[in-house]
Amino acid sequence: MRKIVLILGLIIVLGACLLLFFFTPEKLTPENPAGKTIYYALINDSGVQDNNKRYDYEVIAYSKKGKEKKLEFSAGKQLRKGAYVQLYYTRIRGVTYWAEVPYEELPVMVQQKYEK
Repeated sequence: MRKIVLILGLIIVLGACLLLFFFTPEKLTPENPAGKTIYYALINDSGVQDNNKRYDYEVIAYSKKGKEKKLEFSAGKQLRKGAYVQLYYTRIRGVTYWAEVPYEELPVMVQQKYEK
């Protein structure tokens, strides 16, 4: 019985150490790109306002390598139609941060997807 408790305790301590290593406070900060995939999207519609007065968006976004992904996110304000946004995405939390960027700052592969 003592061995089982010791092994379980060791597993818990090891698990806590791994969590601290992989989920550092910097990586958990929404606006920090560390540990996140950056996507770029074009806002095509005015969004749908929910009960919390936030605007929900569903966009087709592209990574800097041109990989396409459908993403959903919400914003506290209505985004400008035709605006390009940079989205920070994680598998677990989804989009954690967005910022409007000019067309010229988009990666070349993304610019090719949005040829003007």
